Amino acid sequence: MNVVIVDDEYLAIEELAFQLSLCEDVQIKSTFMDPEKAYDYIISHDVDIVFLDIQMPGTNGLKCAKRILAHKNIHVIFVTAYTEYAVSSYEIDAVDYLLKPINNARLNKSLDKVRQFRTRSCSQKMDKDFLFIYEKEVLRPIKYDEIRYCRANDKHVEIFTKNQIFVYENTIGKLEESLRDSVFFRCHRSYIINLKHINLIEPVERTYLVKMEDFGELIPISRSNVQTFKRIMDI
Repeated sequence: MNVVIVDDEYLAIEELAFQLSLCEDVQIKSTFMDPEKAYDYIISHDVDIVFLDIQMPGTNGLKCAKRILAHKNIHVIFVTAYTEYAVSSYEIDAVDYLLKPINNARLNKSLDKVRQFRTRSCSQKMDKDFLFIYEKEVLRPIKYDEIRYCRANDKHVEIFTKNQIFVYENTIGKLEESLRDSVFFRCHRSYIINLKHINLIEPVERTYLVKMEDFGELIPISRSNVQTFKRIMDI
């Protein structure tokens, strides 16, 4: 999940950035103390979540959120030291409202809400049941059911099918957007797995390792995704 932080207090940005850095599925794309500059960046870049302070000089955070949401479908989480803005924030359809200083457990609950929204969105199947991959200057369709798992590797992604490995020349985040079938799960920053082809689930400390059909690699479930994984797999 690509994140932007907007706050007029530098120390508040640093503290939130540190807490978010502990989440394996979160990538901080940029931080801003100026909401106008943040707005320009957000509407022109691939951003999933904006953590937005409310009381800032110039553009109020609530007004900034309205402008952003008018142009882009994004998850807004307000961060503030003042409780009086809570009602207004939910009128804007914010995901959550966090009070400073931010408790780490409370922050994780907010992120879980976003993960659940994204899981529901990905569960809406596309009409097609295949993904196109460029191979030797031609497009080849790979059926979703053929895919066992996907692994990020530098600036591309390896897609593992039963008999072949394909190279997807983009980020794993972009691939995740294309794999709208409900059987795919982003279990880790570097992995997407096909839930239908799990061969073995091995419990380890506070999380799991999984093996896929036809492959021996142990794939980790990140601790930030383990609760969602347990809920999906009913374990």
